[in-house]
Amino acid sequence: MSEYGVRINRALNYAQEKLPENVELDDVAQIAAFSPYHFHRVFMLVVGENFASFIRKRRLEWAAMELLNTKRRILDISLDVGYETQESFGRAFKLQFNTTPSKFRNKVRSPNEGFIGLKSAFEIHIGELMKHEIVERNGFEVIGIQKDYDSPDFSGALSQWQELWSRSNEVKSKENNCYYGLTVVPTKTRQKNDCSGVFRYMAAKEADEGEIVPAGMIKLTIPAQKYAKYTYNGPISGFQAFIMNVWTRYLPESGLEVIESPEIEVYDERFSLDSHESEMDYLVPVK
Repeated sequence: MSEYGVRINRALNYAQEKLPENVELDDVAQIAAFSPYHFHRVFMLVVGENFASFIRKRRLEWAAMELLNTKRRILDISLDVGYETQESFGRAFKLQFNTTPSKFRNKVRSPNEGFIGLKSAFEIHIGELMKHEIVERNGFEVIGIQKDYDSPDFSGALSQWQELWSRSNEVKSKENNCYYGLTVVPTKTRQKNDCSGVFRYMAAKEADEGEIVPAGMIKLTIPAQKYAKYTYNGPISGFQAFIMNVWTRYLPESGLEVIESPEIEVYDERFSLDSHESEMDYLVPVK
């Protein structure tokens, strides 16, 4: 990715992390290390619209997710995204999604149905940001904490990570600074962006051969496999949106054939929980 692309994407990730708050141009310009004037010009060139318009759409997208995933009052959601009345929010929402907030909440079955045509922060620099790399990995073993959920539960996954980090000294590994998030979701479910069915997630650490499994953990053997590797740069809060885009847009466009095997999130020395410039790899098993 070009230096300008990296800097603009860093600013967009910052803006997404702050949602539903409004983010001022001066703040994102500082994150991108541009003057406000220069940031405005570069942003228009890269994204095709001004930053105020872009962040307004992002806040409406956040509101749409709240409508789908919570039972909060529409008025409360309206206030969160900067509209003083439910009526003004409804007009803006209909202009963006071609439906009213109440109809959207009652009829839309998944977030993807409502967001067709909306350019997200992770669709900038399509050719640069989302190019995959084909990699082959040898088989390895991991030990960690695995749980099943009725649907994706990222707060639940976070609790798994907190427990694993607190007990990491119980798992001996040559790669002490490398952790893996393993997801088992049927490929057809991913491709449809469907959130129904069992969601199995494992927070894990690579284990030395013959390592004893601590109480409350399991061992999983990952076979030698070919993967499409996508690399994400930004705050951890944007990683799941990045993964959604991999499945709903970039994998279908790649022509790759996905196989049924765990997808792998890689958190190594490039990852920092509190950094806006973390790097994480996402590995999708392919033929």
